[in-house]
Amino acid sequence: MKKHFQLSVRLSSLLVAICLGVGGGFGPISTPSSAQEAKLTVRGSGLPVPRFVTLKFNEVNMRAGPGREYPVLWGYSKTGLPLLVEAEFGLWRKVVDHEGTTGWMRGSVLSLRRMALVTTGSAKIHRDSTSQSTIIAVAEKNSLLELQSCPKTMCKVAKDDIRGWIERDAIWGILTSEILN
Repeated sequence: MKKHFQLSVRLSSLLVAICLGVGGGFGPISTPSSAQEAKLTVRGSGLPVPRFVTLKFNEVNMRAGPGREYPVLWGYSKTGLPLLVEAEFGLWRKVVDHEGTTGWMRGSVLSLRRMALVTTGSAKIHRDSTSQSTIIAVAEKNSLLELQSCPKTMCKVAKDDIRGWIERDAIWGILTSEILN
């Protein structure tokens, strides 16, 4: 992953109101699911928030706000990189990467394809869905794997001609409580 950082950041009062979930004529715009987590959608896609998406292209910019008038914070250069959508505003998605970097991307540069990024030093890929089964490969940190299913503590992944199971806590790209079949 490649990021290019620019020091300028500008937020309008509308964006601040949106990010903080306060009025501004929109009425209630957040729907908290717990005391610690608020999900925000304003004229969005109608898809669940939060959710994981991936980058469609090799060159994608992350901006400081939901619009082209906001400065570019980072440039990403990895097709398939998973990102967590934590808010929506029209065609724009507020996303978080695996390092915790937050910004806005246009929805058209994001895909619903599910990928997983290995976040541990290396992760064993097993033949079956138990950690005691035969190890068929080892995925290094920052490897991208296609996420096929994730019913419990092990997730089924694929890369080229390798298909197997990896421990859920070794990857970024699935919500903690999410079941992917």
